[in-house]
Amino acid sequence: MKLTLKPLTVAVLIATAQLSGVAFAQATKTPTAQAAPATAKAPIAIQSPTDWIIYDDTTFTPVADSISLHLDAARKAFDAKDNKKAAAEMRAVADELKEQAARAAKADKARAKSEMQLAHDTSRRMDAVAGKVSAAAAGIESGKIKTKADLDKAIDKAARADMERRWLVTDVATWYPVTEEPQRHFGSAIEAYAKKDYKAAATEIRKAIGYVRLEAGRVTGAAKQALDNSVTELDKLVASVEKGAVKDEKVMDKAFANANHALALAHRTKAAESWARKEYNQAGYELKAAARGLESAAGWVGAEAKAGTSAVVAGTRALGDKLASGATWTRDEVAKGFESLGNAINALGQKIGSSKN
Repeated sequence: MKLTLKPLTVAVLIATAQLSGVAFAQATKTPTAQAAPATAKAPIAIQSPTDWIIYDDTTFTPVADSISLHLDAARKAFDAKDNKKAAAEMRAVADELKEQAARAAKADKARAKSEMQLAHDTSRRMDAVAGKVSAAAAGIESGKIKTKADLDKAIDKAARADMERRWLVTDVATWYPVTEEPQRHFGSAIEAYAKKDYKAAATEIRKAIGYVRLEAGRVTGAAKQALDNSVTELDKLVASVEKGAVKDEKVMDKAFANANHALALAHRTKAAESWARKEYNQAGYELKAAARGLESAAGWVGAEAKAGTSAVVAGTRALGDKLASGATWTRDEVAKGFESLGNAINALGQKIGSSKN
């Protein structure tokens, strides 16, 4: 399993160039530092979802937002043979999808061209999924959908993938609280595999994959490619884990390092985009999430790699906290923070790519 370095390198350079260009353009328009507000913003707490929607026994989606809450309620009502409630919950899912589709369609002109294309494509796809969900609700009420397999077939794999694009338009209070979940599930997978509980280990990896897929729905270009590549790698790994066929746990370590590295790159890219739009609160949380991904990835590489990234991780978190809370910061401080983070992500990517299984 080799990491493709070129796309990651290009993504870091593009994001850095974008940030530098914005800083230059604003040089004569904004003060050197932003003043802190009278009252700092309360930080968003990290939390772990407790419920999961499971498709085909192998695809896990966390119950972490309004759409997944309604989906979970629909499936539970369906299990309880309460078709009326199940149909009502499915219609609520369709309504939420339509609302988010409309939100995605309103991508403002401050967004990059690639972002606007993604948002408009997401809007179109989510509208189409809403139609499938509405049809499934009618099928439940009429009795045509009788089993979970029928329900899963009605909302097919492609539709579920498009539904995950909703993460693009979720606010920071929805996606940030679960950003450490992939790493937590990776750690649990290692523990379960060491105990030869291969089924539990596979389940933990599948749960982590659920989060990685959601994040892939928020980005474009090389960052998305890295996340998609990671999902493919983890899918292959989970098949071996479930059979107990992984003889060297370093194979798992590298796959988990790749996933966290891809997440760090994605969050750094989103941070640059948010900062360019002067969405400083959002940029701060993206930076904090990127620092978490970098730290987690380095931990799977080894103690030396983790120690080597510790200063950048700490600095990025501090900068993220400033932006997220509304504290005072300077353009130079932000530019240096992005550059240091980008360099660290790229350097770690090279270490992961050159390591031996």
